[in-house]
Amino acid sequence: MKATPLLCYFLVALTLVSTTVGLFYSTGEERFSVSNIYGETIELYGDGIYRYNSVLKAGGNKGTDLVMLFVALTLAFLTARRSEDRRSRYIRGGLLAGLLYYSACLVFGVTFNGLFLVYVLQFSTSLFALIFLIIDLLREGHLARVLAGKRLRGTAIFLLVSGGSVLVWLEFIIPALLSRQPLSTIEVYTTEPTFVLDLAIVLPVYVGCAISLLRQRVLGYELAPVLLTFITIIGVTVIGQNVFQSALGVFIPFRQLLGLVVSFVVLGAIATFLNTRLLRYVK
Repeated sequence: MKATPLLCYFLVALTLVSTTVGLFYSTGEERFSVSNIYGETIELYGDGIYRYNSVLKAGGNKGTDLVMLFVALTLAFLTARRSEDRRSRYIRGGLLAGLLYYSACLVFGVTFNGLFLVYVLQFSTSLFALIFLIIDLLREGHLARVLAGKRLRGTAIFLLVSGGSVLVWLEFIIPALLSRQPLSTIEVYTTEPTFVLDLAIVLPVYVGCAISLLRQRVLGYELAPVLLTFITIIGVTVIGQNVFQSALGVFIPFRQLLGLVVSFVVLGAIATFLNTRLLRYVK
């Protein structure tokens, strides 16, 4: 669709604002503690746009901001290339998925601040840009024609494993439900949007794409490169988050480091390899 490049450029501009403010804006204030609705004492970051977010969340947000800054610049570069470059369009789909996930976490998971309307615009723009781009990919069906008859079992199994990896959040959710206590990571928030996005959207999308690949459906062939690119972005993002959180003195238990950081980095590396091999088929 002709509107897609314009939406991409607008999204890039919005992302440059949110990421640079998140990374560099400072009020020069210090951390302070508050009590949440459960009577727990939580240390807030106290500085910049994430002033009223916990130290853990602020560090994660800043790490994500850094990665998304590069994602946005890459999206601008690929959008500026000639439209007939099909390979870059699949990658752009993955970049848009990453920016959509990022903006959803900002608009639903970050304490209300002066960039709220920017977050809302980011969320809306990335959502519709991704929808329009996927419609174009499905309409053309280029990979589906080239790969007709190939089940890509290895890629399908990997997508199933990647989708199932989000079930790790049940480790936090089920104990809280059984004990009728708040989530151990709830801090000053009312819920954890990452859990919702991963379990309600990411999991079924990846499982559906894997099944479509095995059944040799157009949807599976066309979505696979987009979803693989998204996993790569997630793998890089968790590294950025962990670096910033560690710099702020946040202690990450070894079990969580292994399950929530290392595992996603490994998935990202495998996704990059599979995607590189898959996109070779794109003419």
